[in-house]
Amino acid sequence: MIQEKKSRKITFDYWKHLYAHRTNNMLSSEIRDLLSLSARPDIISFAGGLPEVRALNYQKLERYIKRAVKIDGDVSLQYGTSEGYYPLKTKLVEVMKMEGIEVNEEDMIITTGGQQAIDLLAKIFLNPGDVIIVEAPSYTGALNSFKSYEPEIVSIPVDKDGIKTQQLEDVLEELYKKNTQVKFIYIVTNFSNPSGVTTSLERRRKLLDLAKKYNTVIIEDNPYGMLRFEGKSIPSLKELDLKRNDQIVIYISTLSKIFAPGLRIGWIVAPHPILEKINIAIQSADLCTSSLTQRIAYEYFSDPTWKENIEKFIRIYRERRDTMLKALEESFPEEATWSKPEGGFFIWLKLPEYLNTKEILADAVTNKVAYVPGTGFYVDGRGKNEARLSFSTEGPERIERGINILAKVIKDKMSLYKKFL
Repeated sequence: MIQEKKSRKITFDYWKHLYAHRTNNMLSSEIRDLLSLSARPDIISFAGGLPEVRALNYQKLERYIKRAVKIDGDVSLQYGTSEGYYPLKTKLVEVMKMEGIEVNEEDMIITTGGQQAIDLLAKIFLNPGDVIIVEAPSYTGALNSFKSYEPEIVSIPVDKDGIKTQQLEDVLEELYKKNTQVKFIYIVTNFSNPSGVTTSLERRRKLLDLAKKYNTVIIEDNPYGMLRFEGKSIPSLKELDLKRNDQIVIYISTLSKIFAPGLRIGWIVAPHPILEKINIAIQSADLCTSSLTQRIAYEYFSDPTWKENIEKFIRIYRERRDTMLKALEESFPEEATWSKPEGGFFIWLKLPEYLNTKEILADAVTNKVAYVPGTGFYVDGRGKNEARLSFSTEGPERIERGINILAKVIKDKMSLYKKFL
């Protein structure tokens, strides 16, 4: 990372006086900054949560692409509707049904990835100074998107059962007494990015009760829900919301984790008045999601073997998670703790408070290992002794070697600190 920055040309910004004030809140994602390192074959990367697209059958994909162009080129290569390609919506309805969520095609809009879904929701809900609530730690891509619309972000910590709903209730009550409306609560319910934790059923129900009581909505981000390695599936907030008919959950997801991120396809399920606002926002953003990639995705999900690919992904990620957990147990100091996710891509690491994972990263990269420091997942500077480790990208052998290297770097830092006590 340091080497990459040294190579950049430093220039004076002659246009600084012309920028909108909101650009002061638009920060580069630390994960994006580290991806250039991840591309280097000599670096063992625990940084980006990159899906294992090499597990896909490229010959089949080639057929899907040819069919999309040869049979339906006049649609695939043309502008599409802002709502999304209807045949693909029918397939996404089937995908959601597998997770217990029964909706209709008219209840969703297709977006250019899950990240655009987050940004569109921020765009239609947030004025400068509005209050929103997120988990702590929370997905950095969402935090950076929210910050650009200048809200006040309130963070509620998580534990092994997810967001602490008692603390959330206290905050909501305090804001209510101040006559402050919370615009939304944002949460990744399953195998959260970055913490790896899953919100328990009890807390999901409590979340719905609180959102209804304090007249706000919940944005449920569920990119990893189908990638469960063990344990029993928990009904999504959206499924519970539909059964209660409260209409307080906006559901977003993506094909990036269950198919391929290069297609840039996500979707939003929400009450129709909200979808109408999102539709207008899309028209001023990119007009429509790519017709070609939507058509390819339709072909992919029309082939029943896509479900076999999910099982393949689960086997791959489970082995990598198990390898990382075992290596952490065997090599890391006893003062360190970490989450034990039942699915997804990430393990959340906590080191002694006197350590700084940003400072450690420089030594780790020198030793050919990368990860994401924890501060980027908070809005208030917390997380200095924390880090996100992704097990999705590297194979078991490199994971074991990388964790052993990282353990040595951390132990050296701890020894140095104790030496000067």
